Amino acid sequence: MEPEIIIEETSPFGNVQALVEKTDRTYFFYLWINPKSNDRQMRACWICNRIRAPKNMNDAFPNDGREPCMPEEFVAHDLNGIDIDESDLSIEWFEEGDGAFLLSGEDIIAVIPGFSGYNDFYGYSAYAKGTGPFAWEIDKALPHLKEELDRCRRFWNFFEKDFWGDVQQMHLDVLQKFMGKHEDYYAIDQDKFPPKAMVTGKKGDTYYAFTLGVSMFPMPTVEMAYGDDYMDHRRIELGFFSNDKKVVDNVLSGIAFLGLLPWEGLTFLGHGHTLQYNKIPGFDHLLMLDASVMKDIDHPVYPDFMGEKINLLWLKLITDEEYDFIVDKGVDEYLSRYR
Repeated sequence: MEPEIIIEETSPFGNVQALVEKTDRTYFFYLWINPKSNDRQMRACWICNRIRAPKNMNDAFPNDGREPCMPEEFVAHDLNGIDIDESDLSIEWFEEGDGAFLLSGEDIIAVIPGFSGYNDFYGYSAYAKGTGPFAWEIDKALPHLKEELDRCRRFWNFFEKDFWGDVQQMHLDVLQKFMGKHEDYYAIDQDKFPPKAMVTGKKGDTYYAFTLGVSMFPMPTVEMAYGDDYMDHRRIELGFFSNDKKVVDNVLSGIAFLGLLPWEGLTFLGHGHTLQYNKIPGFDHLLMLDASVMKDIDHPVYPDFMGEKINLLWLKLITDEEYDFIVDKGVDEYLSRYR
């Protein structure tokens, strides 16, 4: 039979497509990352075999290039193959939009987290046994995954209501307390979900620009860098300041780009990260610095959002020489040398 797509859904950010494909041999769960771009990627997780499980890996792959079957030692269902109830399937998205759950009714039958594709891990299946080559068993991870699913549902339910006005006002209140009334307001969301903005203002002789609303959504892949403490680092806003208004104006495009980058590129921004940026004569990069580390620089203080900390990353213009130093010695050594 020709492969058949039995369920398909696009992430709320519009750049990841989840689908389940049925063949005469298997069911597979897929995530297409940026499917319409030249750098699209695919993540695949085996769900179950529909035919007799092969004895070993040598027999898992058909000669015509179709999807492999799971070898029998990693199959938890009837070794002769099973079918799943296609009528009751649904897809739920992780908060970051880079991973998804596949449900049959209320039962989780497959999961592709954002960190899939690393260390021979492609996802979890309710029908897998052990650490199979195309999916890992779900049993040990299931309590955590159920908690994650509940949290994701509560998260996405928040955006079913008229949320932007309250979020917007919270940020404006924080920034007004810091620098007084803002001067300019720019939408930076390109008319796509979710709404995001940027404001400028002045305090004394210093001109400022801040993003507004970027922190509503946690950044992807943060857990791969921060481990168990990742939830303290996954929400950010961006800020920049200078005594020269023209400099601030010329950095606005860089700020807007960075405000979209984590979800478009499925990455994260943090202390010590850089962006090549040469729109200001004499400088070549923007360096990101955690405001909590910059003790001598006053900054806005945000309340928690959905129970999580909002981190401000200051953007600092640096030269190629400074960039090379950071690559070689690290950002902490840079701050002790250049501040």
